[in-house]
Amino acid sequence: MTEMTLEAAPRKMHGKGGARKLRAQNLIPGILYGLHDPIALQLNRIELERLVHHLHGSERMISLQLADGNGGSASRHVIVKEVQTTATGGHLLHVDLHEIDISQKVTVSVEVQPIGTPAGIKMGGTLQTLQREVTVECLPAVIPEYLEVDVSKLDIGDSLHVSDIVLPAGVTLLTDPEETLFVLSGLMTEEAEEVAEEAAEGAAAEGAAEEAEQAREGGEAES
Repeated sequence: MTEMTLEAAPRKMHGKGGARKLRAQNLIPGILYGLHDPIALQLNRIELERLVHHLHGSERMISLQLADGNGGSASRHVIVKEVQTTATGGHLLHVDLHEIDISQKVTVSVEVQPIGTPAGIKMGGTLQTLQREVTVECLPAVIPEYLEVDVSKLDIGDSLHVSDIVLPAGVTLLTDPEETLFVLSGLMTEEAEEVAEEAAEGAAAEGAAEEAEQAREGGEAES
């Protein structure tokens, strides 16, 4: 697994006004916390957007190169813990980075990806994803980029669960193994849909007729 890197520098501008000025300079405010006192950061917007897009919401160990103000930098091992974006457009607003000890296990979320084409697709089935990620525990150096699940044997009505994931060495699953990941559902043909709609309409009409008949009988009984 290739280690990802990110550059940052200590941030001097604070508050909403400072954050706006940073963003106007193509910089994103952030904070580093974890093993030491929190440090306010500023990061390059384009570089951070590229990294966040690559992560797809999963947590990976990143080598943070933190400028020391004297032309040099110190390396910190971090995980992206939270990314704040605008409600529309998804523009970055702020990022939280958590420093980690590479000798200690961490709990992280990892994306689950289906591989193969389900057998039931030929019968009109469609693959539904019920859960896109799972929680695992492992050393930072062996955090998986993603986990694969073979869906090629799924027929209509079949499903795969968390327990079907084959884990890499050193990775422990924390998510409930009974939770469902993927289901291959059947799609109704156009003709079947029409039949179902006609049946529903017929049932509704029959129910209305029965109610009218009961109302008439009730009225006759009262008279």
